[in-house]
Amino acid sequence: MNTLAFTLGEHISWLALKISTYPNGNLAIKIYESDCDSLTFWESLTVNLNGIRPDHCAFINSKAAEGQLPAWLLEKQLAEPTGQIYEADGICYPEFLFQTRRLCALDPDGHTLYTRCQKGELGRQFERLYIALRRLSREINGFTYTDYSGWRCMEGSSATLPLWIEASDPAHGRQFIFTLKGPALQTTIRCADGTEKRYTYRRKEDIASDLISLFQKELRVYPPWSEERRKQHET
Repeated sequence: MNTLAFTLGEHISWLALKISTYPNGNLAIKIYESDCDSLTFWESLTVNLNGIRPDHCAFINSKAAEGQLPAWLLEKQLAEPTGQIYEADGICYPEFLFQTRRLCALDPDGHTLYTRCQKGELGRQFERLYIALRRLSREINGFTYTDYSGWRCMEGSSATLPLWIEASDPAHGRQFIFTLKGPALQTTIRCADGTEKRYTYRRKEDIASDLISLFQKELRVYPPWSEERRKQHET
């Protein structure tokens, strides 16, 4: 059984993660305390808020463990913040993107069931846009986004657009809205001076690449992978 140490005050607990899905398919993770090979439910690591989350993303339970769970995830290199925060009843819940390999190592069976649930979902076609948004939230000061997409709802069961993401870029006084209407993807940019621009795309790749191009001069430049690192990644 794979466990992780968690320190609260002077007490050290050895915790195991169990992975499943919420009824709408979102990632659900519960924490159990291990004691002599027996598991006792300890706390819910994730909370199911604000619609459908991207693959391996979840809002973290900020009320549990005296609010230390987000810092614990970073310390154990289990997940990293996406930059999106949801506020409910005066409490802020940060969204984290979990490391696939770490989850698989901690709970292989649960992670396998979760990934099988994700396969075939229409939301995967927007993955490049989600990757771009997560990168901007990490590297651009103040950039955040909120996902209202209804792409995982069955046809006719929701009035929400299949893709509907709103992003805020306070450093440049801009707001973005990404939507899918019929066959066309659309980006709407609202500037602080009241002007508004709209761009329509036929290819999914273009909406992500155009978004990144707006911040190109401010993004980090990563050196190309060495041949050795590439081989390690592929194995």
